[in-house]
Amino acid sequence: MTRRYERSVYECCKASTILKISVQENLVWSTVNDVFQRGGRKEIDARPLVKVRVIGMDEIAIKKGHRDDATVIVDLEHVEIIDILYYRDQNRLIEYFQNRGTTWCETIEVFCSDMWQGFINTAKAVFPNATLVVDRFHFFSHLNKALDHQRKSLRRQFKDHEEFKRLKWVLLKNAEDLSEEQKKKLALAFLIAPQLKMFYEQKEKFRSIFNQHLTKEAGEIALNQWIEEARAMNNQHLNKFLYTLNHWKDCILNYFTHRFTTSIIEGINNSIKTVKRMGYGFRNFANFKQRVLMYFA
Repeated sequence: MTRRYERSVYECCKASTILKISVQENLVWSTVNDVFQRGGRKEIDARPLVKVRVIGMDEIAIKKGHRDDATVIVDLEHVEIIDILYYRDQNRLIEYFQNRGTTWCETIEVFCSDMWQGFINTAKAVFPNATLVVDRFHFFSHLNKALDHQRKSLRRQFKDHEEFKRLKWVLLKNAEDLSEEQKKKLALAFLIAPQLKMFYEQKEKFRSIFNQHLTKEAGEIALNQWIEEARAMNNQHLNKFLYTLNHWKDCILNYFTHRFTTSIIEGINNSIKTVKRMGYGFRNFANFKQRVLMYFA
């Protein structure tokens, strides 16, 4: 096989399955797969090397209905995938980063993830100079869940009131995105349940704090004031959120200094799902991983 022909086969594989190209070119599957693997490695290795300072990690389900979570590791500063691992296990993650070497790990200045303790413990174990930041949208979702629990409680209490039907997504929506009809729907529900209005207003105040470009010191003052107001409501659902907030407070406050989130990874995960849907006849994780890395190369 000439280099020119091998390159042609490789380019065809990038847009199709290995099986389809093997049939099309009258080549055995293993030969086409070898061509694809060699070409993919060259393309991935050709990526320019950059100094990684900010790392984000998130999980993605590999098989629907199975507990097979992979870990996606991203350079949040340059928006590049560093790696995708076929596991989400704390000890194995620690080993993976230790194998990258002490020098590499010591250059990491910021680590951002959701509130899975395994990710946080990994960062503490291998990144001695990193500031830990909990993704803002993940802890926002915890507050939204608390608000939704309040809605469900009121729905049971006021079974015959139309105002509490089909209210969930209106209640969780950002205030500035509400239509006039949705604002009226909320206003009617708030008339019946003033405690829901208070909760909703606290949700919006909380979001507003993190939308402002505050210093860490100013952010802490604003957050402490919000916590006092929330505690004064003595709401069982909000109190559960406050417990979670208190546990993660330091990592949450670090967002004011290092305004990184894992929302970039969410977008990357959606693209990874697209690669999965395209199929490509993946026979093993290595092929899948190479497809993903090539997709973002």
